[in-house]
Amino acid sequence: MSVLPTSHPPSEVESAVPNGRAAALLEAGLGLAPTGDAVNAFVAQCRHRAAGLGVSEDAYYDLLAAGGSSARSEWIAMSPALTVGETFLFRDAGLWKLMERRLLQSIAGLTQPVWLWSAGCSTGEEAYTLAIVAQRALGGTPFCVLGTDINPNAVAAARVGVYTPWSLRGVDANRVDELVVSGTQTLRVRDDVKKLVRFEVHNLLDEQAYPPAGMASFECIVCRNVLIYMTPAARAAVIERLAASLAPGGVLVLGHGEAQGIPVEPLIVERHDAGVVYRKPLPAQVSKPPRPERPASVRRIGVRDTDRSRAASFGHRATKAAQSRAAQTAAAVTGLDPCHRLLALAAQQARVGNTETAERKAALASAANPLAPEPYVLLAALYAARDAFTSAEAALRRALFLDPACIPALWQLGILYRLTNRNRQAAVTLARLLARLDGLPAEHVALPFDQLTVQELQTLLRAALEQQRD
Repeated sequence: MSVLPTSHPPSEVESAVPNGRAAALLEAGLGLAPTGDAVNAFVAQCRHRAAGLGVSEDAYYDLLAAGGSSARSEWIAMSPALTVGETFLFRDAGLWKLMERRLLQSIAGLTQPVWLWSAGCSTGEEAYTLAIVAQRALGGTPFCVLGTDINPNAVAAARVGVYTPWSLRGVDANRVDELVVSGTQTLRVRDDVKKLVRFEVHNLLDEQAYPPAGMASFECIVCRNVLIYMTPAARAAVIERLAASLAPGGVLVLGHGEAQGIPVEPLIVERHDAGVVYRKPLPAQVSKPPRPERPASVRRIGVRDTDRSRAASFGHRATKAAQSRAAQTAAAVTGLDPCHRLLALAAQQARVGNTETAERKAALASAANPLAPEPYVLLAALYAARDAFTSAEAALRRALFLDPACIPALWQLGILYRLTNRNRQAAVTLARLLARLDGLPAEHVALPFDQLTVQELQTLLRAALEQQRD
């Protein structure tokens, strides 16, 4: 799920670099098609990395061309400047229905635990979607999801598992509660889903990076909207390695048209209404595969068994958790001043979905202390949740007038700019917020309504700023 940023016209220094060599290296290292924008961005990044290492540009090109561990590290280090992740939960709903109703059930009997791989997962939404769907489809069959991406900042954000409403644009509103724990400014993936997923940095084109994270074979590999930015030769090489990573009977899911013109043997093409998938055939002499357990030597890498009763108890546990949070909030508000007491109650109502009540209490909180910025931040989040973006922006500007360095207001305004397609303003606001966080203790709570720490918010901001880059 990577796209190349639009670059500016090359400078004189960039023009002096042998672009033919740069194009060849870009294709060899990342498999990216050497378009003018891609090569210019690559040349600029090579110059930056060379200066940081204290070597000439020619020496840096030689390092990349030589291969080996140093070159692999440099490709990983450069990737944030060359790729930008674009993804969201349940992207392409028809495909996920196919996964849940047919594909995952067809691999449930192959082995235990079942291994699933989201390759090129960006900030993790696809990997978490895969885990959520697998919970429903596999029932009590134990499974583990591996999410990989070449961008270390995206992988770090994926491990946090916190998103904005923008990442839910592929989700039916009636199903949001079963997917995430809602805060007021963010959405956090549920712990029972997070523990089923692990994330690692991985370059799909690097032959030495296989098997990924020590996992030798997978029953399902999902790699969508990644290969379309690669050259045909690079796509063929990646598909060959993904196919080799499939267990017999396993399925490979690619994006629309990404395998066009690429030989996929020995995979069998299966055509469905929601798209084309590729299955690795079972040995001819085996009519029905046994259900062996993976050997202990490979199970130790972090596979966790699922709880058979998880799906049945999901709603009950969510209700109990909401009741527990309500009790904690009621205890915490005792002794607060009227403004912050009303604000705490408003936040509690927002978390359990009582948005109208939350708005009323937040408005009362702002009336109780018109000079406090926090009620306006919460009001803005509530307005934005019902697409009242003009009112949300007015509330945030009021909060920032009262406190120009208000961290929750800057975060909310940056996300609001993104929701309304004002990407340049979003980038400036989020960069300002990242600078504001510099020097604060890592465990300090940056977003009080959501209990998000400074370190977590910094991680999300670095990934978000890469996504906003023009």
